[in-house]
Amino acid sequence: MKSRLLSLTLFLVLSGGLYAQSAAKMERIERREARKQKQAAELAQSRAEMIKLVEDTTFVLEANTFIGPFGQESPVSSFQNYFAIIGDKVSISIAFNNPVSSSAVTPLAWYGPGIPGVGPGYNSPGWPGWNWQSWDTPNTPATLTSYSIDMSDADGPFVVTGSFRTWTGVIPVNFKVFIQANGTGRIIFYANDGGQATFTGDVVSPENASTLYPLP
Repeated sequence: MKSRLLSLTLFLVLSGGLYAQSAAKMERIERREARKQKQAAELAQSRAEMIKLVEDTTFVLEANTFIGPFGQESPVSSFQNYFAIIGDKVSISIAFNNPVSSSAVTPLAWYGPGIPGVGPGYNSPGWPGWNWQSWDTPNTPATLTSYSIDMSDADGPFVVTGSFRTWTGVIPVNFKVFIQANGTGRIIFYANDGGQATFTGDVVSPENASTLYPLP
């Protein structure tokens, strides 16, 4: 009798332990599924917001990283480095110094936006082949001269290709923006000498931007 009672007790203990383990496992699965559903909903909402911004020709890319012509990366301030479009108006600011280890002779050569052709010792924003004066101060106003959208990939990135002309510039500046569904973006500025500068950061609406962007 005692043996049967002991066996029954042991069985109940083991069953309870297995049930507790199974319940805990199910709870973990449910929490994981809830997180996935929340992330999917947030991504869908962000995707819809990015599509609207692109289609409305109204968005701001606040840069936090500069990528130079040789792949070097440097953190930059979004308060001084941004690209804003509102309708046919554009505001650009590129203002930083980017240290690049280029050679033993000039181990800390300084480049402006890092476009090939900007020599060591130059430490102001500027673009070779373009009007330098239009880039000598932050918050440069400009006018959008072309704008096209490629949203063939429903999951992103959404690609914006266009050009703008600064108020003192003669040659249009070509650019391409890659906007991910999660609200991150990458912009490439192309120089007429073949060089380019790339910035990555967050894409937001003007209402949610961290600073004000003066437009012409």
